Amino acid sequence: MENADSGYTGERTLNKIVALVYRKAGINRDQFLSYWMNTHGPLMLQMAPGLLHYTQNVPNEAGANPEDPDGISELWFEDMDALQDYLSWRDTSDAAELRLDEDRFQDTQRTRTYVVEEHVFKRPAPTNLPG
Repeated sequence: MENADSGYTGERTLNKIVALVYRKAGINRDQFLSYWMNTHGPLMLQMAPGLLHYTQNVPNEAGANPEDPDGISELWFEDMDALQDYLSWRDTSDAAELRLDEDRFQDTQRTRTYVVEEHVFKRPAPTNLPG
């Protein structure tokens, strides 16, 4: 699968979940983003087992197309076993608080979740990262 000219770095891939997140009817974009970032994000970090990295991505032109998500989240895991453990945990009573929280701001019927494997073609040098 590797091609020396493709740009593929051959780095170990990460297993992660990418979710297209939609806000619940009756909640405006600012309310959604405030809740997602200030309440749900910290709760996710506190509760989710095996989570290596959690990112909330906010589309710059949200609302231009009603099919576009209001946010895109990324949950990174060490390996597929850790990811599967997280998915199994989501169905337990231990995850009930997180599921209830999602129901407060998210249209869970429209939200789409994908288990993906990341393949890195280029990664910035640590000195070039923002912040």
